[in-house]
Amino acid sequence: MNRRRLFRVVPIVASISVATLTFAVACDTPTAARPAAAYDPTTLSRGKLYRWPSGHQITVWVVVPSTPGPVDLALAVREGMNAWNPIPQFAEFTLTSATSISDADIVVYDRVTVAPVSPGSCPFDAQSAAGYTYFCPTAATPSTAEVLQPTVTPASGGSGHIAVLIRVDRGRVTNQSGYNALLTHELGHAIGIGAHSDQSNDVMFGAPTVSTPSARDARTLQSLLGRLPDITL
Repeated sequence: MNRRRLFRVVPIVASISVATLTFAVACDTPTAARPAAAYDPTTLSRGKLYRWPSGHQITVWVVVPSTPGPVDLALAVREGMNAWNPIPQFAEFTLTSATSISDADIVVYDRVTVAPVSPGSCPFDAQSAAGYTYFCPTAATPSTAEVLQPTVTPASGGSGHIAVLIRVDRGRVTNQSGYNALLTHELGHAIGIGAHSDQSNDVMFGAPTVSTPSARDARTLQSLLGRLPDITL
């Protein structure tokens, strides 16, 4: 089965210089040596490195399909969050469940569900991809991500602050372990790895079969977390 993965970052406005990026690094940021990345984390993001602000608690909202299926989306997302959370060296982020869509940084849904978030000003074309992770830099400030709006106003009110949308397709997997691998892979994109590995033992391999990040995945994430981003989510 062709299990092609798509990770989309739309074209970025050119001429972004480090001097104009809108973020700051605290003076007490740890200075311990970072490992070298095992693979370039920007090959799918047009050479732009993106990540969440250091110390950020990244909240994830899962839209559970209303129709039952052979695999459990919420379980797969939990497994993926648990797989990535131990890897940061200095608590640069923690993935945790959102209390509502209006509290979410990342929204995850399956293809069987109507898209819960408007794609904003950027093209959104997941085609037949098993997994698709999406965000869009703002037109006015291309060093930050656009806020995506829920298509249905949350009962709790507010417009939210969603930056990343993940769509997966349970019809492209045969069992729960395959679904777990897919979600862990897509969460890897969502936390900053804008690339596919060329080694099948890595969870960031283009057609993942493992659901635990490898040492190579860990080194790549730890390396990028120590770099200044071109785009802040």
